[in-house]
Amino acid sequence: MIRFLHSSHLTGFIGLLMAAAVLTLSGCGSSAPRQKGPPIDEDLERFNRAGRLAFDKGRLQQAASFYRKALDRAYLRDDTAAILDAQYNLAICLMNLQAYAQALVVVEHANTELAQAGLGHSADFLFLEATLLHSSGDSDEAWKMTEQILSAPIQASSVIKSKTHFLRGLIASKQGDLDQLRAAIAALGQPQQIQLRADRQELVGHLAMAEKNWDAAVEAFDAATKLRREALDYRGMVKVLALAGNAGEKAGRAKEASTRYLKAGRSAVLQGLLDDARRWLNRAEQIAYSTGEAQVAREARTYLRQLQELAATSAGSPGKKAPLLE
Repeated sequence: MIRFLHSSHLTGFIGLLMAAAVLTLSGCGSSAPRQKGPPIDEDLERFNRAGRLAFDKGRLQQAASFYRKALDRAYLRDDTAAILDAQYNLAICLMNLQAYAQALVVVEHANTELAQAGLGHSADFLFLEATLLHSSGDSDEAWKMTEQILSAPIQASSVIKSKTHFLRGLIASKQGDLDQLRAAIAALGQPQQIQLRADRQELVGHLAMAEKNWDAAVEAFDAATKLRREALDYRGMVKVLALAGNAGEKAGRAKEASTRYLKAGRSAVLQGLLDDARRWLNRAEQIAYSTGEAQVAREARTYLRQLQELAATSAGSPGKKAPLLE
């Protein structure tokens, strides 16, 4: 059965959404003792375990490769549950690699598999698809899908419903719809789960930004950064940290802003988020230079040089990714 676990590894989306998503891999490769029952396909188990291990270590290309092998094995077995698990996990890996078009193709195949098996719609896959659509820039279609997830016939878990409200808040913020943004914050309530608390704080930050309450936005984004760090959601953390930097700029707190951009950039480098890292480090250097923060400017330049070296390495090895992810 496709399911969401309370893992904190993913967040993941282009821009804000990749910082916010709590999409997780299904529970493959569990260390729980095996129960008595039918024989287990050792190859399928091995591919799933290897995929999960690579994913947890941030080796996303490798994880995707293992989940493709798991998917092939599941097709060989004609095992619908295993097929859907592998498709879900593969799509998550591709999403984190920002290969959104490829991930959407995998989700499309999963929807076909669900229909052929007479299983109807899966709220988990619908949310994943909505996330990918928003990441790809199709927020209108993503919004329609969130309405479908929240409709009565769809049996969505409380976590999926909460994450759907968060996604709606992000879409509303992007579109400048403050009424819908406030509605999304209200729908989240006062959650206990740390990831959902981070989601709420992030939306509060977006609302403060829209209302030009810059100091309140910095406070909200800082709180979301702390929560995502505690949840080990480092991809989400750097996105919100950069948002705090932007709010700090608007609040006239240039020194703090440059430091936040630097911290976001250096973490992004180590996570392989190279485009984001380059943008944030350049901003950190620019602000630091203008405010006389020589130490911040020097450190930003150090990481920018590292990015140049990584780009040169990748250019010299066709088809290979920068070694940070491997």
